[in-house]
Amino acid sequence: MKILVAAKREGWDAPVSDRFGRAAGFSLYDETTGELTWHSNEENKQAEHGVGIQAAQLAAILNADMVITGGNFGPKAGEVLQKTGAKLVDYAGDITVKQAIEKYKTR
Repeated sequence: MKILVAAKREGWDAPVSDRFGRAAGFSLYDETTGELTWHSNEENKQAEHGVGIQAAQLAAILNADMVITGGNFGPKAGEVLQKTGAKLVDYAGDITVKQAIEKYKTR
């Protein structure tokens, strides 16, 4: 399973972002390999409109099976993500990327 976490910065100890579309980037955990990779959202987070949809499209491109954010996805991003079949976890709380992955990977 691949788990994508909206994060405030890179790394296992990074706080989960409460703003999905405007997160600094996304940590992608590949359960098969145990690898955590960083995907910057710098370009998208500066846009005036459509940032949630663009972030959701990135999740689809990365083949995320689960997407986690500290806040909500927003209606348009949520709609795009639902079409991918990914499990969505919103309002994950004030936790780190590692804590989010450990908490939700069994869902």
